[in-house]
Amino acid sequence: MLPLSEYLAITLTTLGLLVPSGESDVLGDFRKAFRATRNPEQKHEQRLAALNSVKDFDDPKLGMVLVAAYSQVNEELAKRESEHREYVLRLARKKTLSLREGINAPRLLLEVAMDRITALRSPASIHPIVEEALSNRNLPLTLRLECARLARFLASDVPTPVLKLLSKRPRSPGDTLILLTCAGALGPAGRPALKTALDTLSHQDTALREAAFAALSTIGSGEGIAPLIERMELEQGHTLKLLTASLQILTGQTISSSKKAWESWLKQEGQAYREGRVPLGQGKAVVQDRAPGGASYHGLPLEGQSVLFVVDVSQSMHVMMARKDKAEEAAPEPRLERALAELARTLQILPPATQFNIVAFAGRLELYAEESVLADPEQVQEAITWLNARKMNLGTRIHDALEIAFHLSGRGVEDAYFNSSVDTIFLLTDGQPIVGSKKDPPAGILRAAKRWNMGGQVIIHTVGLGDGVPVQFLKKLAKAHGGQFAHEKSKPK
Repeated sequence: MLPLSEYLAITLTTLGLLVPSGESDVLGDFRKAFRATRNPEQKHEQRLAALNSVKDFDDPKLGMVLVAAYSQVNEELAKRESEHREYVLRLARKKTLSLREGINAPRLLLEVAMDRITALRSPASIHPIVEEALSNRNLPLTLRLECARLARFLASDVPTPVLKLLSKRPRSPGDTLILLTCAGALGPAGRPALKTALDTLSHQDTALREAAFAALSTIGSGEGIAPLIERMELEQGHTLKLLTASLQILTGQTISSSKKAWESWLKQEGQAYREGRVPLGQGKAVVQDRAPGGASYHGLPLEGQSVLFVVDVSQSMHVMMARKDKAEEAAPEPRLERALAELARTLQILPPATQFNIVAFAGRLELYAEESVLADPEQVQEAITWLNARKMNLGTRIHDALEIAFHLSGRGVEDAYFNSSVDTIFLLTDGQPIVGSKKDPPAGILRAAKRWNMGGQVIIHTVGLGDGVPVQFLKKLAKAHGGQFAHEKSKPK
């Protein structure tokens, strides 16, 4: 494969020969902006302007140009993120703060470049980048995923090269995720990937099994019904909900997460569905309510098998709030006392086979353990003792706390697939994110979290305590990662 800078130069030059002179001038400026440089931060404004200049283009060659530009910025960013991660893990606060500026700007460029890519609609523009996503393992995973999702605009006329790539056996977990994502986007036209989807139902990686559920639901083959039903007894929690939703979409039935109920339906009515005499893949998922009495944390469902609690212990957590029992004679309690008591209660009801860990954050970051531990009585009691020994300090480093959380889950600094050892993160805070002595823009944290969780392997729930919480930020963070938001106000109504 050509170096990204050379690949970009060749692609842009070719495009310049194929477009009107006015557009060629714009693309010439684009090429200059993204030329390889040792100091990319000096070209930030020029690159941002170049991306904005092609906002309304939808040329057959533009998609590949944007793919190359995205890849180049991603490569430059990875070096800076690696250094930042190193100092975050060392808990070196001052050095971490000085490095943040160097990663915020390229992350913004990646977001704008991705906006340009996902705005493409013409099949001529989309076909080459979908093919590139399926075949080029050197591209960043986030980029491959978004390009694969654009395949939905090819569903009525899928190019032969794409169909051939879908029929190939994937060589890695990342390739499997891309192939299944593309097949799911294509719907019935994604049938060449049917065998891969069926084979992936038994994969040890939960995220890949979930991708297989989704692909089978839209490919719409009767061959997927029985294997999905059979899988129900082996899944639980959120994954079982996704499996049930996939069956509902595939069959059009609204049966709940009961294997026996699905088996009964299959026996009585399923033959016509399995033989393709009934249209498949056109149903809707029915929201499944959480069973009464299920385990919860601040009212949010506790369904994960490996849970990471990220808890704010900043100075503002000393502020008082009304107790949950609402009794008039009950004295108010500090927010931190509420948070730690609820976490202690939650740890005590975790099934012993569940894994957990804790990140306490403020101006400093503290880890309970270097890796997740089992929720046996001894570990739970040790964790509660550790929690009660935390001291409040100034700062609300939500960005760095989440970065450590994803590091603990197994996510490296490269934009590549990882088998997450954590399936659920609960983030609790009582205030605005702060970096140093300044407010940390929530948009930057949302951008970073999307990058860290590009495959959607981790669900993020958010909890706000008190009246000064950034509600919209916490809602957006939870929604973007399949979670829910809970808000406990200082004086409940």
